[in-house]
Amino acid sequence: MPSRCQVFCLLATLLVCALQRQAAAQQAIGELYATDASVKGSVILAGSGTSVLSGSSIQAGAQAATLKLERGGNLLVCEGTKLSITASQSGREMLFGLNSGNVEMNYPLGAEADTLLTPDLRLLMPGPGKVHVAVRVSAQGDTCVQSLPGNVAAIVVSETMGDATYQVKPDEAVLFKSGHLGQASQSKQNCGCPASPPIPTQVAKAAPAPPPAATPKPVPQPAPPPPSPEQHMAVEAPFIFRGSDPAPDLSANVAILKLENNKMVQLEPTVLPPPAGKKKSETSSTTETAKKQSHGFFSKVGAFFATIFH
Repeated sequence: MPSRCQVFCLLATLLVCALQRQAAAQQAIGELYATDASVKGSVILAGSGTSVLSGSSIQAGAQAATLKLERGGNLLVCEGTKLSITASQSGREMLFGLNSGNVEMNYPLGAEADTLLTPDLRLLMPGPGKVHVAVRVSAQGDTCVQSLPGNVAAIVVSETMGDATYQVKPDEAVLFKSGHLGQASQSKQNCGCPASPPIPTQVAKAAPAPPPAATPKPVPQPAPPPPSPEQHMAVEAPFIFRGSDPAPDLSANVAILKLENNKMVQLEPTVLPPPAGKKKSETSSTTETAKKQSHGFFSKVGAFFATIFH
């Protein structure tokens, strides 16, 4: 007999299978790819994303959410925008509801037509052709409808409480003030998702390496002055004898020479001529006097040498 735990697990498994069969009976719209979006309604968890079923609403967070449609193409629900989606039983027609925010539609369409409802306007997008449309609704009801490049569908705009219509042509953007067709004007604004600010690129800056220290140039040293040549002192002292000079006293020299008798003294007497201009008598007398003095001087010198070498 099975235990109570086994019975509880069996009932839980049957309940899950019943819910999956009920969800599979609903029309699948597409798979949602978002990091912070929320879905209100029936969903099926898939391996790559969340499968959104008909009758659900998508609330985008701080980033835009992308809904990849089962029939091809995609919807871009801009950040902070809530979009409700309902599909027909055949799945070939869709009804979108946008209270405020931005949405971009980009998908192929067959012979059917899709409809987008705002609080004041109804946008009809008939096929066949490619739909590439951006719609923005402000909190005041200002509605901007823009036909993006590649769009071939004629967007027919009408008021929910009136019969008047306005057709937005390809490559055209129209602003409906307060959601009234009578206040339609051409616009150059972007009606789709606001451009995200570029992510700042951080670049690591490396401080440049300091330049290598300059090698100081060698300062040329002045060459040392050449050595001075040896200085030799040369003294030339001739021995001069004048006959008119008195006889020198050689007693001091004789005393020295007696002590050092090994020295040789070489005397080179020089006899000067008598000065010119004197009378003959004076010259003769001077000559005789010089002879006498010379004789006396040489007599003394001879006696001196005789004393030394005796």
